[in-house]
Amino acid sequence: MEFKRVLFLKKQMVQKMGKQAASLTEQEAFSMDALTLAYMGDVVWSLFIRDTLIHTGIYQVQILSTLTSEIVSARWQSRILFEIREVLNDRELKVCKRGRNTSSTVPKSATVEEYREATAFEALLGYLKLAGEEERLRFILQKSLKYVAGEFQHAD
Repeated sequence: MEFKRVLFLKKQMVQKMGKQAASLTEQEAFSMDALTLAYMGDVVWSLFIRDTLIHTGIYQVQILSTLTSEIVSARWQSRILFEIREVLNDRELKVCKRGRNTSSTVPKSATVEEYREATAFEALLGYLKLAGEEERLRFILQKSLKYVAGEFQHAD
């Protein structure tokens, strides 16, 4: 992105910070770039997992960090999306498809397929959050957590 454009956007951001922002409509959230949705979804999933782990009574940061890193990995997110796909509605599936079809650099810790599916999962969460679909978001997060917990139990 051009440097002058970045400065312009930064100035706009500073002017808007601290002011009450209008909520996005569902259509505005749906129309957002899939990577922007995934950017928000990444935060949603990470915060949800961190909060969940702390509420288990684990307070050692090293253990929390290790568990969080594992659960928020592309490998886990792709597996979660595969498991929850059956409960997604058409609109949510379209968001996932857009997220999966974005092009970005794949980290060495995941395959291309895992990374694409993880981006789809994050885009879904970002879409639900930005669209204000809090009840649906909680349902998806809880279903995802239930799957992770079940898999952890089978690994023992």
